[in-house]
Amino acid sequence: MGPLQHVYQRPGPFVTAYLDTSGDAEDAAKAIELRWRAVREGLQEQGADDADLTAIEEHVREHRAQTGQRGQVLVAEGGEVVLQDELPAPPTDLPAEEQAYVGPLPHLMPYLRRCMTKVPFLIADVEHTGADLTLVRGPGETDEIRVDGEQHPVHKTRSGDEENHQRFHMAVEERWKRNAEATAGEITERARKIGAQAVVLTGEDQQRSLVHALLGDAQDLVVEPQSRQVSREELRQEITRAVHAAQISEVVEEFRREAGRGGRAVEGWQDTVEALRRGQVRTLLWTTDDDHAGDLHIGAGPMELAADERSIKETGGEIIGDVPASAAVVRALAGADAGLVITDPDAVDLTGGIGAVLRYRAA
Repeated sequence: MGPLQHVYQRPGPFVTAYLDTSGDAEDAAKAIELRWRAVREGLQEQGADDADLTAIEEHVREHRAQTGQRGQVLVAEGGEVVLQDELPAPPTDLPAEEQAYVGPLPHLMPYLRRCMTKVPFLIADVEHTGADLTLVRGPGETDEIRVDGEQHPVHKTRSGDEENHQRFHMAVEERWKRNAEATAGEITERARKIGAQAVVLTGEDQQRSLVHALLGDAQDLVVEPQSRQVSREELRQEITRAVHAAQISEVVEEFRREAGRGGRAVEGWQDTVEALRRGQVRTLLWTTDDDHAGDLHIGAGPMELAADERSIKETGGEIIGDVPASAAVVRALAGADAGLVITDPDAVDLTGGIGAVLRYRAA
């Protein structure tokens, strides 16, 4: 949640807009403009600042319509857009009051639910002479890179006498290894730069094995797709599901282990909010279907959130407003640089749909 910290350094109020930017219509730009007008009306009714609306509108006008189903989240404050990101699908499932929101904090839980589908990963199609790398940052966000190794000779031959034949084979295998080292180095560096959560190796089996063995710490990122005969979008979705399933399983297992010991885990709104106030939360588990889950009082500081005003006032804080509980929780997580795992209620049964793994044992 650390990347959101810059947003919460702003004093507010914030204007949050979720916009359908799908480009499938015949006149996509006009369709997006009409959708923005509807969202803008909702924001105006809530008292949005004109400068914030203008800032968002400029971004909408500059947006280049792309084919496919997609969306955007835009957050403005002080006449500037302070957060803009692509959504993997139109936010049309959101109620109107969530597509257009004005308040002391931005309304970001709908965004986080959706951006969990944006798993950056790398595909390497490996061959003896190098590799073709595809860097996938998210839906529609890809870069293609070619890694060229030594070209000749890279194929073994049966010609020549036994001694020359063996020497030639050794030279070829050495060249394979050097090319694998170059490919592995490029994969490792590129994966680090995009924060890849998975690496998919395809191509020639022997060279792929060589590259895999040379990846070092990045070996832990390698995943095997169920099938290589799928489209890029299908592969992205498969990898995303696999990465999320692994992350969720790990956190849920840790939560259950710590809860069983009566140690570094809490659940339910009262105990979890208190842990957030103390900065104890390392990873929050959220299974609530309703993003709002009621409102909470907030103060100026990221850890100032409570169901009752006294909890904030008793520590010298001052109430600055009431916000959806999810908005207050996200700000607290960003302030503490804590993690968030959103999962199906079937994966873990949490009181009130919320719980946390703590950095240190609860008092």
